[in-house]
Amino acid sequence: MTRLLVWSLSPVGTLLNAAMLFFVLVLAGVHWSRPLLWIAVAIYLGASAYFDTRAYVARRRHGLTAHEAGELVMERIWGPRNEQEEA
Repeated sequence: MTRLLVWSLSPVGTLLNAAMLFFVLVLAGVHWSRPLLWIAVAIYLGASAYFDTRAYVARRRHGLTAHEAGELVMERIWGPRNEQEEA
């Protein structure tokens, strides 16, 4: 699960998520030439770039790798890992 979180919070994951947003909106019936579609994708990319940059700076400030930061996020959301589940 942590690998998925690390992947989705990376810049490559952000681009993939933006492409999936575009694809889903086009499948929902939005014509690809409508400016509102591109504005929605641009807003998503802008917000994601801002949060990715903040997360990267915070991670570097604390000297963590991406995987370590992902583990901390998972631990904060779901609580400490249960040792019995890992075995």
